[in-house]
Order: sequence, then C-alpha cells, then structure tokens
Amino acid sequence: MKDEHSFEEIRRDIEARQRATVWPDTLRNGATIDAFLWKGDPNAKHVQRIGLVVFAFFFLLIGIFLASIPFQKNFEDGSNIVFIVALPLLLLSVRLCRNAFLRPPKHRGNNEPTS
Repeated sequence: MKDEHSFEEIRRDIEARQRATVWPDTLRNGATIDAFLWKGDPNAKHVQRIGLVVFAFFFLLIGIFLASIPFQKNFEDGSNIVFIVALPLLLLSVRLCRNAFLRPPKHRGNNEPTS
C-alpha cells in the first residue's frame, strides 16, 4: 500500500516537471513569447528584458554588417540591394529594443487632479 502511494507521488512529480514539454503547453508558451516579442510587456522581469535586448542585438549586428557593405563598395555592383535587405533587420532590432524597455504605466494617486 505504501509503495503504490509513493509511485503515484513520483508519477505526479514527473508529470508536473514535463508539463511545459507536451504539445498544448508549448503552444501556449510560444504564444506568450510571441506576444512579448511583438507587443512588449510592461511588467516583464529583468531577465526577460535582458534576453530580449540580447536577441535584438543579434539582429542589430547583422543589420549593421549588411548596411556597411554598400558603403565599402561605394554603392556599386548592385550593393544597394544589400542595404535594402539590412533595413528590415535594423527596424526589427529597434522594435525589439523598444519592447524590452517598456515601463509599466504610472498610476495616478487620488490627490492628483485629472485633466
């Protein structure tokens, strides 16, 4: 009787640890990450913000590298196409950094007049 009870506890513990690795939970977690990337979250934790800045920094480096190629070639040999490819990467990095630095809205106190 005691062994069955401990087996059930072990089974519940294993299921709880694997909860984020099964299909519906990964889909839900992916949706929250996508919302955080594109819309931002004013209440995000510092670790999430730092991770988003590192992710944006990756796109920024690639965008700067691609944008510098046409300047090195003096915009010859069709290198302005590379510049056009670099622009979305630079804009994406700016958007991600903006979402990383969103702050929670300040709540007005009861003593402040509303206008």
